Amino acid sequence: MITPPLGREMDTSRQPCGYSPGDTDADTCMRPATWHIAWDVAMENGLACDEHMASAKKFAYVDRHPVGADCSMPGSAWFFEEQRCGYPDEAPVLQLAEALTVPTKEPK
Repeated sequence: MITPPLGREMDTSRQPCGYSPGDTDADTCMRPATWHIAWDVAMENGLACDEHMASAKKFAYVDRHPVGADCSMPGSAWFFEEQRCGYPDEAPVLQLAEALTVPTKEPK
């Protein structure tokens, strides 16, 4: 398995492509990202534009999805089945959690 070289922490609030061959601000792509990539199960993640997502496909990664408003934002979570990021207390997430909860049986 080929793993990517993970670089420095970046300000992702503007959701830029984080491709940076020299791992410096001067050589970071900074185009608007179109992909959010989970590199490993510890949820080390990054953002990539279309061009650099094509390059990133040579590396192993856990998941990816199109960039949305909540991607890389503080407190957001990765929703694998929904192919997006969001917040665990969103109404649809809470409704799904309630629907999946197995009712407990009352003892007789």
